[in-house]
Amino acid sequence: MHFLRGGFAAPFFCPHFLNLGYNDDIMEHSASETAALVERLRSFSLLDGGLPYYRGNASSAEPTLLAALALSVSGAPAERAKPLLAWAQKLQNPDGSVGVDPGHRDQGVWLTALGAIVLHHFGLAENAKRALDFLLSLRSVTAPKDPRLRQDDTLTGWPWVPGTFGWVEPTAWSLIALSLSGLSGHPRAEEGVRFLVDRQIPSGGWNYGNPALDGKELLFFWDTTGLALVALHGHGDPTRVGASLELIEKNQGKIESLSGLSWAVLCLKGYGRDAGRARVKLLNVMGSLREEEFHAGNFALGLIALSGKKVFIP
Repeated sequence: MHFLRGGFAAPFFCPHFLNLGYNDDIMEHSASETAALVERLRSFSLLDGGLPYYRGNASSAEPTLLAALALSVSGAPAERAKPLLAWAQKLQNPDGSVGVDPGHRDQGVWLTALGAIVLHHFGLAENAKRALDFLLSLRSVTAPKDPRLRQDDTLTGWPWVPGTFGWVEPTAWSLIALSLSGLSGHPRAEEGVRFLVDRQIPSGGWNYGNPALDGKELLFFWDTTGLALVALHGHGDPTRVGASLELIEKNQGKIESLSGLSWAVLCLKGYGRDAGRARVKLLNVMGSLREEEFHAGNFALGLIALSGKKVFIP
């Protein structure tokens, strides 16, 4: 099956998803449950083709892009993703970047990484290349080594905002985008790996930025830890992340947030670990969300995690 330039293929799954699922994985939720979750996500679709974070808000890039991936891996008909992709393509700036929304096109350009992932998976090669070119040009601010700090601030990662220091999440998303596009050996990707390993908390896990402050380890977060582990998959010695992987696997039943559970499932399955408890809990959380709790971006990520497809791992 092939994509035409600027077009879409049928059936809905694009080539990058085929034969990349966990073939021996028995899904813990029925087709009817999945369909109900998909329809709830689709109910947030707006007339402009995008999705908002919360009902009543305007369309935003993150929930729209994640929803396109979620629909694809959930087996929805092809035409249901077309408005989402068209909205995302219109949002892309001439320099290849993707901002928060049409009213803030130059803000939140870290989202270009997620845009590159989606454009890659749907075979939109020209758009994906422009997004990747922008990512490769986006660099975090660095600083000389400080012996008082555990981290190496000479390493370049990716920032939330251009002209600022690097953070775990935008660096992880950018590394995933480069890896999926066959650029895992690019110098920026290799330095991104070193950046993430450097920011790992010694006892396991990742905070949003620094691993420690004033000589004391900072708290780790489930979502940043799962995201960083997915980004580092296949990059060098896996023992470097062993403590973080064990942390999630042993404590998956304690995770409460939808985002944390989603990334726990994605990283554990990606590394061939048991994610059973996290997946059952994720399904229960998604099925019981009240309307005021519904965050379309996190919900779409949950659908991606439940699908069992290796969306973020080459």
